[in-house]
This record gives sequence, structure tokens and C-alpha cells, in this order.
Amino acid sequence: MPKLGLTMTEGLVAEWSLQPGQPFTREQTVYVVETDKAANEIGAEGDGTLLEIVHPVGATVTVGEVLGYWDDGLADPASGDAAATATVAPARPPSQAASTFTPATAATDADKPHADPARERIVATPLARRKAQHAKVDLAQVAGTGPRGRIKSADVEACAQRRGGAVPAEVAQHGPQRIVPSAMQLTMARRLRAAKQEIPHFYLAREVNAGALMALRAQLNASDGRRFTLNHFFVAALGRVLLEQPESNRVWQDDHLLQLETSDVGIAVSAERGLFVPVLRDAGRLSLSELARQAHSLVERARAARLATHEMGGGAVTVSNAGMFDVTYMTPIINPGQAMILGVGSVRGVFRPDERGQPALRNEIGLVLACDHRVLDGVGGLRFLGRVAHYLEHPCDLLAGP
Repeated sequence: MPKLGLTMTEGLVAEWSLQPGQPFTREQTVYVVETDKAANEIGAEGDGTLLEIVHPVGATVTVGEVLGYWDDGLADPASGDAAATATVAPARPPSQAASTFTPATAATDADKPHADPARERIVATPLARRKAQHAKVDLAQVAGTGPRGRIKSADVEACAQRRGGAVPAEVAQHGPQRIVPSAMQLTMARRLRAAKQEIPHFYLAREVNAGALMALRAQLNASDGRRFTLNHFFVAALGRVLLEQPESNRVWQDDHLLQLETSDVGIAVSAERGLFVPVLRDAGRLSLSELARQAHSLVERARAARLATHEMGGGAVTVSNAGMFDVTYMTPIINPGQAMILGVGSVRGVFRPDERGQPALRNEIGLVLACDHRVLDGVGGLRFLGRVAHYLEHPCDLLAGP
């Protein structure tokens, strides 16, 4: 089992692309590993033949444990030593995470000698597979509308309705239902529970005047030709403060502080398969236009589950923007491996006294910064949040170079 991230300790075998006895070539996908962040196609590090599958589809395996054996064809066949030809299954990390593979919901097909390869390559979300199983819908007959033809739960429901079938049992039944979570949901649950239990969180909250921010964004969108979102400004502000305050650009790792070299900022993205956190590298040194371009690309690939492994993990802080859901504040949980997360609420019109003491309507955004007390104390967290607020209330400062 390859290690596909700094915090990865185990992975789920989502698919075997080959069966024992089948040959493969260098970089051909041999198996698919699913972590809490993405499904990753693992390519062969050389030509060979798959000899044995040790862990079938659906197995959760610790990093470094043998998944299977393959023959590289270099041993002397006359020696008769079959063991000498067995090599640990390829574990070279992929150059790009796959979006099209999800964990199987049924038993492995490794024991089915006449399995149909076309069926094994059907691309569907875990929820779609469960609904298809309950509704007795053949996924091979479903047209996927997701990225790269991926079958979504809505596609299964539409197919069931067209043939006059019933709504999936897990939806149609009344009363509490026991729903089996996906491997990704289980991993996320374990990681976030551990984060809440092991990281000593403390929280700082404040409102920022968003008038200048919204005016600048509207001006840039009207003249620059590029669509800037408010989230781009949040990411830019966090990156800039990490550059200014290197003492905040640290994480707690193995009972010591780790100083990070670049101003990396995570972006929480809600996708069909769950929550993804792609990381924008050195965000504090990017121009606002370049930051917006890279952030847009990262978010789109996260929603399509097409993030590369190197685009996830690392960084000291993440922004989690819930402003589109009409919420005043959001108190988030720190992502494992990081030291802070900024929860962002909606833009709200509120009356505040002006310089003459008269009520004046202005736009405000509620911010909540969650901090790891092992990395920052209260003063350090307040200093960090204060500078973030400064950049949001004086957004023209973000147009200048760092």
C-alpha cells in the first residue's frame, strides 16, 4: 500500500484492474487506492505479470503492507524458484488522482474467472451503486451525466423511473434506516474525530466590514474579464498573512513544531463524494488574477474528484466558506495536519453607528478562526485574525505585490 499523503496511514483497495495471470506494461493501471481525499490509480513501475492478489477489493490496508505479487520476468525460469520471481505489487504514486474510480459495494470479482471486464470499468459513485443495488438497476444500462461519464445517484433514479421501477429501498422505506457509509466517509469520520479529540481547539470570532471588498470585486469583475469570487480574496488574505507572520505558518507534528516554507492555503470544497481540501501552493506570493485562475482550477477538479495527490495535503490553514448558505457564523474543525481553519459566514446588512453616532447600513461578514493551541496562543491567533481582517477591509492592499 503506497503512502499517498503525509497523514495517510491506510487506504482502501477500490479496484483491481487486472486478474492474476494477466500481463501489464509500465505505467498501466494495476489497482486503485481510495483515501479520504481521492481515488488514485496506481501504475506499474515496470512490465510484468500479476501473480497473486493478497487483499481483495474493499479491504482497508495499512500503508506499507503487501497488496499482491507480480513477476517482472527477470528471474531465471530454469531455477524453478517461483518465489524468486514474486515482487511486491507496484506502489509508485500516480502523477494524477483518478476521478473515475469508487470503492466496490459488493464482494471482489477476483474469484470470478469469467468476470466481464467492461462491467468492472463502470464508473459510478458509491451512492449510485447502492441505489442501483436496491432498485435492481443494471449500471451497464445507465447513462452517466457526471464528469467523464460518471454515473451519479440521480442517473440511477432516472433509469429506474423510465423502466417503471420502484424508488431505491433505502429511500422508499419508512422509519430509521441503517446506511453503510462509504470508505471515504468512514476515513473522514475517523480523522475528524481524532482531530477534535487530539487538537486543543480554541476559537476567535469577529465581523469585518465588507463594503470595500464587495465594491472592489464588482469593479474587477466588470473590467478585468475574470470572475473573482469573495473566496479568492479570503485565500489571498490568508496567504499574505502567512508571509508576514512566519510564526503562524507552522504545524504540530510528532511532538514538535514544523516550520513551513511556503504560504500554502487549503480550500474546503463540498463535492458529491464528500469534502475535499485542495491546497493552493504559495498563495501569498501570487497575483490576485493568478490566484483566482489557480483556485478556480483546483475547485473544479476537486468537485470532479480529479485532484492529483500533490495538490492535497500540507499547509497550515484552510478557508471554509459557508457564505452561500445564509449563515452568520461557522465554527469549523481543524483539518488533521494543519494548525488553523477560517470559517466564513454570509454577507449581511447590519446597522452600525457612524462617526456621528447615527445608524448606518453596512455589509459585514462573520469570521471564526479555529486555532491549534499547541501552535498558537491567544495573542498569536488574535494577531493573525486581525491582519486577515485588515486585508478584507482594505482589499486594495492585496493588489500590490507581497
